[in-house]
Amino acid sequence: IPENPSNSTPTTPSIQVSDGYGTLAAVRSVSYTTVAGISVPVEVNTAVAAFYPSPGSTTFSDAGTVTINSKSLTKSSNNAYVYQNLTDPLSFSTVTWSVSGSSSVPAINYTEDRSLPSFSGYASLPTTITRSAGLTIALGSSVSGADSVYVVVADYNNHSLIKRVAGNASGCTITAAELAGFTAGQGMLQVVPWNYKSEDFNDKKYYFVLESAYTRMGITIN
Repeated sequence: IPENPSNSTPTTPSIQVSDGYGTLAAVRSVSYTTVAGISVPVEVNTAVAAFYPSPGSTTFSDAGTVTINSKSLTKSSNNAYVYQNLTDPLSFSTVTWSVSGSSSVPAINYTEDRSLPSFSGYASLPTTITRSAGLTIALGSSVSGADSVYVVVADYNNHSLIKRVAGNASGCTITAAELAGFTAGQGMLQVVPWNYKSEDFNDKKYYFVLESAYTRMGITIN
């Protein structure tokens, strides 16, 4: 969940699973900047992975070396993995994972057979949200390749709201009551289509996620 929507690369919602031994996610983040009056997309690709000693665990297991498209993810002190080298950007024309494994995590080699989901409706996202009126975001045919969509609203005072709808939903409605606690000023609006597939390795289920986050920064909240 975004904690500070003023960041240029805001954190996208994490995908939670309760019956698997790990989640490996390729994440495309798209924000827009205005150049000569034209909105230009700025894309940053990253990847995250976490492996659990048992389904539903809140701690992570060491999984050895984890790579996506032959590029190594960095293991943090809590054994979560993230791709951090933005000087060597990822391309998601294909997505191939490789995990060397450990005593508790099997070796994993997996290539996606799906494309990253997309959202073509950025231009129609509002630049102003009136809390008393609520908010409806049109989705429908603007979303492709998604099982589900998150819609995220956040202000600059650490208030945030995430709503999940089906990948084929016509839209997402956030009520005035849900926005009542937000602070007037600037904020962020994010549309995040995603899909997932599970695969078994050594009789353990692992989830592979493809996620795209489209962010409009600096919206006005009235």
